[in-house]
Amino acid sequence: MTSVLVVGASGILAPAASALVERGAAVTGLSRRRHSPAGVNGLHVDAHDLPALDAALGAARWTAAIVYEPAVTVQTLPRVAAAVDGRVVLVRTSAAADPAHGIEPVVAPDVLLLGWVDDGGSTRWHTPQEVSDAALEVLADGTPRILGVVRPWERRP
Repeated sequence: MTSVLVVGASGILAPAASALVERGAAVTGLSRRRHSPAGVNGLHVDAHDLPALDAALGAARWTAAIVYEPAVTVQTLPRVAAAVDGRVVLVRTSAAADPAHGIEPVVAPDVLLLGWVDDGGSTRWHTPQEVSDAALEVLADGTPRILGVVRPWERRP
């Protein structure tokens, strides 16, 4: 059976966690809040706190993971990745595409970069369902994706 760790399972990635459960995966949702979607094994810890995260993860192993980048730090992401035997999908916010960084965004394998919806008249952020659907696609094939658009930057919602 596939086992998936979802960091952000009580928030933006809740639909992804639920969909994985429906597909028969054993899902562990890592979050600070004590709320997990039905069928998700909740692991309640602040993933910014490396000692607490290390204690919570222990020797557990997962076959894959989906990680909402704001929920981790540069110190804790490697600890999460070390507990996973397969693909670790990183869901990055549009801040990673900020032109202040000086370059056009490059999206690496296993990364979903979140943009926004721009219908020409108005803009909006993506829903948790839209983000989750795209994250599950990256989990399935590892192909990097930008969800929506990240330019022109001035049109950000």
